[in-house]
Amino acid sequence: MANTSAPRDPMGSVKVLDCDALLLGSTPSTKKRRSTRQDQREEASSKVIIDRSKGDSGSAQASGDPDPSNFLTLTDPDLLDCPICFNNLSIPVFQCLNGHLACSSCCTKVRNKCPSCSSTIGHNRCRAIEKIIESVRTSCRNKKYGCAEMVFRCKKRDHEDMCNYAPCSCPLPDCDFIGCSPDLSVHFSTEHPDSAKPFCYNNRIPISLELQQKYFILQEEQEGTIFVLNNEVQNLGNVINVCCIAPSSAKRGVSYELITTNKGRLVKLLSFAEHVCGRVENTSLKSFLMVPGDFVGSCGQLELELRIFDT
Repeated sequence: MANTSAPRDPMGSVKVLDCDALLLGSTPSTKKRRSTRQDQREEASSKVIIDRSKGDSGSAQASGDPDPSNFLTLTDPDLLDCPICFNNLSIPVFQCLNGHLACSSCCTKVRNKCPSCSSTIGHNRCRAIEKIIESVRTSCRNKKYGCAEMVFRCKKRDHEDMCNYAPCSCPLPDCDFIGCSPDLSVHFSTEHPDSAKPFCYNNRIPISLELQQKYFILQEEQEGTIFVLNNEVQNLGNVINVCCIAPSSAKRGVSYELITTNKGRLVKLLSFAEHVCGRVENTSLKSFLMVPGDFVGSCGQLELELRIFDT
């Protein structure tokens, strides 16, 4: 009798060589269209694995490096894409009477009429695919920046929204470096040592800002975090704010105090530095200091005092 079992690798995980056969309605034309979505696909080197270990999803996620014998390897992550819109399938997943799949959004768009066979779709759930989606773990999109987490696919977006390895770009406009926040700190202090003003948290930082100067970069001396003071000239004066070059998942909020004075008058802003992943090109941040035009000194400069607090 011929052996019909799936081939196994030396580590014991079952490899599915072509999962498109499981997606009814998948044709060469749909495969060709999929190949054009490079920005939506997983990296070719990454694996999608189905957790076959016992226990709930929380314990599996926290278990560290998985035992290869407990996982089914899918070499084609397109299996878990909607064959209509090509976005990642999410629960609920529906199937028509002939087994063609569709995500809930597409069922509405096609008015519950299967585009493959014209039968009704949107009422019968495909529980098998939903079980696979619940069990699949995959690498974070920030893997190349250092994130080693294998996360459940249904929770991937939540993880990536809070991932500490989200890429940050160098704030200098002529530098194309992109990396996680710690790598960016090392890069900036090594490659651009004279481009930022060093400072320590909680200390007064005097800044002389040219009227048309668009930004002023600061780097904390101990942990290397990069801050950017943004400046934009508007009709009523200068709009100034401070942001922190770090992902939104940064472990703490950093507050700052920004003050400028002129002939006994004072304007002051006390706020939190918003986390951004690169230099802000305009004053779109939520909080800012409006400095009236007559605060500009005789030399055409704004004299500011900044204090960044480690909270």
